[in-house]
Parts: sequence; structure tokens; C-alpha cells
Amino acid sequence: MQTINAKVLNIRVYATNNNVRYRVTFDNKFNAIVVNDDNEFIEAEVDYIDFVPKVLIAQVLNIVDGVDIIYTRKREKAIRDASEADFGAAELHTLMRNATFTMERNKFEAGDEYTDADGNVQTHEHAGYNTQIKDIVVSDKIQAKLDNIVDSVLGL
Repeated sequence: MQTINAKVLNIRVYATNNNVRYRVTFDNKFNAIVVNDDNEFIEAEVDYIDFVPKVLIAQVLNIVDGVDIIYTRKREKAIRDASEADFGAAELHTLMRNATFTMERNKFEAGDEYTDADGNVQTHEHAGYNTQIKDIVVSDKIQAKLDNIVDSVLGL
């Protein structure tokens, strides 16, 4: 296991095949498995991690007080308006820019087994890293705004 402390520079959205990913770029580099031009998986040093959007959003919601309230308000408004909730890369970028992430990364090899979210045993097709965000410290400016949002929701 590798523990990484890194500051978020930006969060961008991109598409691969039929999927959307959030690329979080950090202020330092760490080991990763990437796909080269020949479509081979190779070990490299990178300054980013690509996340499945719902995974990154869930980890941020669980760690940073106040972000869950913003998300819940936007989600409820969307339900009431019969529209889509507008919470994604732009909101995450605004809230997480200059935040310090503490992450644990575990390397896995092709053929290693894991249990998916549904409890099914799966096999990794290629080597890679699992990343779990353990802590997030947002900037003082964002923390003050999040505190104000919490206070306003509570009527304080």
C-alpha cells in the first residue's frame, strides 16, 4: 500500500468509449498503470488519477462536511422539477481545487480476484491501482463557504 498526500490542481471530465471519467490532476507524481500508444498497460509516473464519476462524488460526499448538503439540495430540486441533478465535474472542481487529498493506493495484478459492489467475485483483466480517498482538507475559503451553507440550512 502506498499513501499519497497531494494537492488538487484541477478536475476535468472526458469520455472513453461510452463512459465518462473525471481526471483529477495533482501537484505531484506517483506510480500508476497507463495505456501506451500500442494499447499496452505499462507502469509509469503520473500526476493524475481517473475516477468513475459516482465513485469520486461518493467519496467526496462522505468525507467533506457540507458538500453532502449542496448535493442533496441540488438533487431534491431536480426531483421536484423533474429534471436531472446538476452536480458533476464543474462543482467538484470548484470545491476541491487546492484541497489536499490523502489517498491509499493498492496495486493489483492481472488475474487477481476482487469482489464487486454487488458481492460478485470478479477477475482483474489487467494490472492497475485501487485508490481510496481517506481524507480531504479543502481550502480555508471553501471551508468557510461550506460552514455558511450548513449554518443557513440549520437556520443559524
